[in-house]
Amino acid sequence: MDKKEIKKLPKIELHCHLDGSVSYSTLKNEVSDSELLSREMLQAPMPCRNLKEYLQCFDVVLPFLQTESALEKAAFDVIRQAAEENVIYTEVRFSPGLHCERGLSYSQVCRAVLKGLEKGEERFGVKSRAILCMMRGKNLEYNNKILDTAQEFLGYGVAGADLAGNEAAYPPQIYQEFFKRAESLHIPFTIHAGECGSAENVKTAVEMGAKRIGHGVAIAENEEIKEICKKYKICLEMCPISNLQTGAVKHISQYPFWRLYQEGLCVTLHTDNRTVSGTSLTKEWTVLTEQFSHIDRNVILSANLAAAEAAFLPEREKKFLAEEIKKSKDMLEKESVQVL
Repeated sequence: MDKKEIKKLPKIELHCHLDGSVSYSTLKNEVSDSELLSREMLQAPMPCRNLKEYLQCFDVVLPFLQTESALEKAAFDVIRQAAEENVIYTEVRFSPGLHCERGLSYSQVCRAVLKGLEKGEERFGVKSRAILCMMRGKNLEYNNKILDTAQEFLGYGVAGADLAGNEAAYPPQIYQEFFKRAESLHIPFTIHAGECGSAENVKTAVEMGAKRIGHGVAIAENEEIKEICKKYKICLEMCPISNLQTGAVKHISQYPFWRLYQEGLCVTLHTDNRTVSGTSLTKEWTVLTEQFSHIDRNVILSANLAAAEAAFLPEREKKFLAEEIKKSKDMLEKESVQVL
């Protein structure tokens, strides 16, 4: 498949960070008045020395996302980017507390982002929800306020919670009490785990109740944890280019998506950070199809159907997304028959 064909396919994105995905043009022309801001400052090197170096790019972006106007524009921009490559549904994640440096409350931050997402849906037709990120290394008050805000807006644009940040320094079990609380509040959650070489972190995250895992590449060689993920139908939110940058995988030929797909795990594909990784969902799929010849249109559509099923949405809305993908599959199959 070529890039143009992949771009046309309906796609679902479940793992997209707002602050890592707002485009350079929006930051430069609509949000920032800094003459010093450059595209290079926003994009992480390939490869980075480690995840910590990758995350340093966010220190450049965050100072520009401290007003309601900037947050609204950033969210709108991410939906614009999604629409350009036929993403029909996206979950955009962010951590409200990182945007309160100039006096905004967590609720004000959340409202501004949701407003931008809503305007994006009205303009481009891309459905979206938000996921609020608790942060590794932040204190008890910070992460409890994330859950308070998620509860406040749950069903009103917010779909779930997450735990993000430096996994190597802060394994998931440290945050067990927060996820017990999330469960008691009926807040669905995903957890970044298995991004930094520890398959055990994925096992811990699943034991803590996560139905989805951000990245999860570390389980590729661990038969026990792969079986656990299969048994509980855990969705892996895989992000190849980001994982190459951070060194989670050394070369695209080693990327475990196709292998895990063949083994029957629920694997889905995402960008992680469109700007920081210089990527798009089309590019992620293109990189994989160029390396793994068996990844074809049917595999891409199948993975997107899995993403629809794993979305933090009511069943009727998941069904609608699945029907949109199946319609496209049927139409493309008819076109293939006509060509033959």
